[in-house]
Amino acid sequence: MIRLTIRNLLANRARFVMTTFAVVLAVAFVVSSFVVADGARSSFGKLSEDLVAGVDMEVRPVGENPPVINDKLLESVASVDGVAAVSPVLSSQDGDLRPINHNNEALRTNGPPQITFAWPTDSRLSRITLVEGFAPAASNEFAMDLDSAENNGFAPGETYRVITADGPIEMVLTGTFSFGDTNDTLGAALMAMPVDGLLDILDREGYDAIAVGLQDPAEVSAVEAAIEALSTNSASGLAVIGSQDLVAEAKQGFSEEVDIIRNVLLGFAGVSVFVSVFIIYNTFAIVLSQRTRELALLRVVGTDPRQLRRSVLTEALVVAVLASLIGIGAGLLLAHGLESLFTLLGAPMPDFPLVLTGKTAAIGLGVGVVATLASAVGPAVRAAKTAPMAALRDDTSVSASRGRVRLVAGCLLLAVGLVAGGTGLFVASSTTSVAALLGLGGVCVFLGTAIVSHLLTAPVTRLFGLPAKGLGGVSGRLARDNSARNPQRTATTSAALMVGLALVSTALMVGESVKSQFRDTLNDAVIADYIVTDQQGNANFPPTLAEDLDNLAETDALAAFSYDGVYINGSSNAFLAAGADLSAVDTLFDLGLTAGVGYDPNFQSSAVVNEASAEEAGIEVGDTITVGSFAGIDAEVTVIGLFTQSTVMDAPFLIHRPVWSALDADPALSWVAFDLVDGVTPAQAEAALQPNRAAYPHADFATSAQFIESVEVLVDQMITMVNAMVSLAVVIAFIGIANTLALSILERTRELGLLRAVGMSRRQVRTMVRSEAALIALFGAVLGVTLGVGFGWATVVALPNEITSVVSVPVGRISVLVAVAIGAALVAAIGPARRAARLDPLQAITT
Repeated sequence: MIRLTIRNLLANRARFVMTTFAVVLAVAFVVSSFVVADGARSSFGKLSEDLVAGVDMEVRPVGENPPVINDKLLESVASVDGVAAVSPVLSSQDGDLRPINHNNEALRTNGPPQITFAWPTDSRLSRITLVEGFAPAASNEFAMDLDSAENNGFAPGETYRVITADGPIEMVLTGTFSFGDTNDTLGAALMAMPVDGLLDILDREGYDAIAVGLQDPAEVSAVEAAIEALSTNSASGLAVIGSQDLVAEAKQGFSEEVDIIRNVLLGFAGVSVFVSVFIIYNTFAIVLSQRTRELALLRVVGTDPRQLRRSVLTEALVVAVLASLIGIGAGLLLAHGLESLFTLLGAPMPDFPLVLTGKTAAIGLGVGVVATLASAVGPAVRAAKTAPMAALRDDTSVSASRGRVRLVAGCLLLAVGLVAGGTGLFVASSTTSVAALLGLGGVCVFLGTAIVSHLLTAPVTRLFGLPAKGLGGVSGRLARDNSARNPQRTATTSAALMVGLALVSTALMVGESVKSQFRDTLNDAVIADYIVTDQQGNANFPPTLAEDLDNLAETDALAAFSYDGVYINGSSNAFLAAGADLSAVDTLFDLGLTAGVGYDPNFQSSAVVNEASAEEAGIEVGDTITVGSFAGIDAEVTVIGLFTQSTVMDAPFLIHRPVWSALDADPALSWVAFDLVDGVTPAQAEAALQPNRAAYPHADFATSAQFIESVEVLVDQMITMVNAMVSLAVVIAFIGIANTLALSILERTRELGLLRAVGMSRRQVRTMVRSEAALIALFGAVLGVTLGVGFGWATVVALPNEITSVVSVPVGRISVLVAVAIGAALVAAIGPARRAARLDPLQAITT
């Protein structure tokens, strides 16, 4: 039987070529997900090691009232026996310093952070190497990594304007440096300046930590004990972190981000594998149907059912292994494609090495083998159970009992899917349980629909085939009849397309609903004429921006928003809060107040609170709450209103600006809103704002309409990214349609020969095959869109009301999607149609 299996494979290579395509693509997507993740993890791992290269330990303040890490403590640590070198560790938040080049363009990174750190006082404790110029020494000097300087037009020796939290200052770029051997910052922009100057700009009293290098030899435990003993405060002190822990800590932070990317990619890869299973199953079912007589003869001459099953599964195993090996190689190419795709969609990934590990190869091989064998089991079992004499008579119809079993199984799967999906959407609370239940529900619904959809195949394809029958004549009528002749095959073929289009339709519907909600909410809530945000997203404007805008004769009410964490009524956990002038907020926005009357000038120490957060914390209008800042300052605040508008006010607590300043909370501005004086025309407003655009080139001054449009663009980008990832599953589905048509042509060789013999032209044959492909695609598209709209509705209903509460169906986009699916199916049918038309009639009849 093994020899027979190998001969069958060699004799019928063409039958399995397109099957391998489905396996190859599925395995490639899985492998590429791990390759990208492992490459990113490798790069971040190296970055983590470079960050602490030469550092044997790091000293940090801990406790409720930690000691200040200053020069005095630095000297004390340096005097500990066994310590060879020390250097202060201090860095800014993303975008705290924004250098502006001579073209009045802000330094940009397109995603990765922009960080300024203290220039190391001892080169042994850093991977920083000066490349050009000299190290910064004065408080108005800074250096920049060489790639950021070159890519953004900065040159050593030049003076540049740098926007800080206190406003713009003039600074000199003294030189450029390399981080590590190749300046591999993974896209981040790095700047460095003297520690004293950075402390002044950040308005900090002390460093973040102290980097320590040890003498060789030195007793690590003794040094740690001596450093920890420098603090005599029992409630707080100094913690010493070893180099291995520092590397592990950095890797852990990066690893979480990498795991998110990997899991998202694997989710889409799982969809591709799921779609491929339908294609592989259909292929083996058709191939074994074509070999019915051959298998029957084997049974007649003494082959038992177990041998037949083993033979078929051996064929599947060989195909799976070969296709999986090809898929592993294709995964490396697809990883390159994913990087290009993210760049094209506006979310470029840093340059990562492509890392193919043995684990990844084993996973890819396992996925391909398991998916193929699982798909081939059903056809193999049915082939082995077919009675020899019935097979010789071509009696291969599905028995009534098996049909009933399939129907019951399909209905049970649908029921399980609906229950699991409903539980995940409306009952489950944790993210893990929601994702697991939704995944299980989706798989069961798709499988159940695929199993029972054959009941709809004949009536639906006959209905959809009416235009083909009327316009295509004999070819259209035959295509219509061929689609309905084998409903199970048509249903299984279209199921792959159904899954892909269902996911695309779901994403379109959810995206359109979210976009519609944002549009309606912002139109109702935003009364301001202008919104100022950061073009790069890491907004950190100085207060001078609000002051400059407020001083313009053309501006009226203005609210500038700062964000920071606060403690409410002595809570141990911090809550996100925003600081702004409530009198201006009341004028510029409709917060959806449900209690209170908004801003009251009699309450200078006031705040408004999100209704849901207030209910959770037991806060009511008129209550006095204690607000504590990270600076250790407390203030009594009166709650003057409860609001529901969380789309614009994305913090549960909105605190009046004078209180915010008294708390010494973060003064940096995240965004600004303002009105124009009545009578000011758009042209006059733009002219008045031009100096501010020049002074703050990283700021985006948008009218309320432009701001709402930019939000819609972001939603569209997310939808596009999701659909671009799902598109591979749709491509696999079209390959499945082409595969089914090609195999059915082999199966119908005699039929096609007879049609040609009685006068059907080659053009009519091509039209018939293409029409059949269009009907299969249309059937799958209708099923997919119907499921997608259902999934989309359920998702929208389950989402929080602040995200979306309006169900919006993008009829136009979905119609285009269906049209594209039909067009793609026609393209997929070109090859099979040509082969069918080229069949020699006499040779086909005698085959």
